[in-house]
Amino acid sequence: MTTIPLFTRPIRLDPIGATAAWTFAPFLGALAVGYAVTQTFMHDSEIVHPDLAIVAVCILAGAAIVLSVAAHPNVARLDGLPAVFVVGAAVLAAGLAAFASWGHNKMIQDDWGQIGVGLMVLGLLWLRPPRDIILLGGAGALIVGVLAFEEGRFLRIANAPFVYAVVAATPVAVLTAVAAASGHVLNRFSSEWMLAARSGLRALEPELRVLEQDVLHRAQLDELRQVTLPLLSSIAQRGEITRFDIEAAIAVSAQLRERALEQVHVTWVDGLVSETGMHPGAVYDPEQLLARVPLRERATVTACLVELARLGALDPAGTRLVVQRAPTADSSERVGFEVFAPIAADWRFLRRSARPFVSVLRSLTGDATITRNGTTMILRFGFAAA
Repeated sequence: MTTIPLFTRPIRLDPIGATAAWTFAPFLGALAVGYAVTQTFMHDSEIVHPDLAIVAVCILAGAAIVLSVAAHPNVARLDGLPAVFVVGAAVLAAGLAAFASWGHNKMIQDDWGQIGVGLMVLGLLWLRPPRDIILLGGAGALIVGVLAFEEGRFLRIANAPFVYAVVAATPVAVLTAVAAASGHVLNRFSSEWMLAARSGLRALEPELRVLEQDVLHRAQLDELRQVTLPLLSSIAQRGEITRFDIEAAIAVSAQLRERALEQVHVTWVDGLVSETGMHPGAVYDPEQLLARVPLRERATVTACLVELARLGALDPAGTRLVVQRAPTADSSERVGFEVFAPIAADWRFLRRSARPFVSVLRSLTGDATITRNGTTMILRFGFAAA
């Protein structure tokens, strides 16, 4: 039975999907602001404080902008306090909109605040864990419900204040439930997929080991044909073994042993070097930390550099990798991974081509950046040395 992570952001488990669906947040923000503006104009006769109504719409627009920027692939991150700001600003806008027509509002359905709050909570789908969405959405529903409860005695339709509170809180609660349930499902499916993929890789390990041994054996045979057979042939022609033959045999044996060790200790960076055409000595890893780079970060960095090299956006011959421990303010031990690559194309083209990969890295690590220093691209991120 797969455990369902309620405390994980969907963008952390499926960064590629989050990057592809980033326009979901600005769409919801535009929908919320558009609905607020429409409702304000349609019921302007009920508004007694126009300045409050304008400020309310502006605050909601600010929350929508923050949400949209956080969802953009260049950022792809929304921490706890900014998320509280987004929902809190939407709730504040709802309160100001209600006070703008306080005592003159005819129906609770004329208020746009509850829809605005609900849409902002729904926009957190990819960016915050389901637990946070439930907490923020629940708080928003409670506040708009209390506002409707207090406003109930001024409405045209006479009813119990509790009914108005339920009517106002329902849109927020429904959209919160949709966001939390969707994040829940995304996390579950992503977790199950990763577990299945890891199980499949473990099942393939024996076959991969056999293939690796076969490749190593073939390489040794090729080396024997190229070096050992000529030596044996010369001995057979002379009919005797000299001191020079013994020294040559020792040298050949050492060469074969070194080549075998090289084949066994091939790392993922060696594959990256061969795929991109980087210089074999371009990796600086004094503490042997490359083996600790998480699998998803490895795949993303490899795909990024291979794609940029294929597009001719960087010069692989001058590309360098630096992996070393980075000092941090807290007690957590982070390792810094840096890529320095000469820019071989327009910088905007390179940055645009690398954006999806950097967005995925940022979702995985939280601190990935891509910058330019003169004619050099610098890609940085950190990871925990497990």
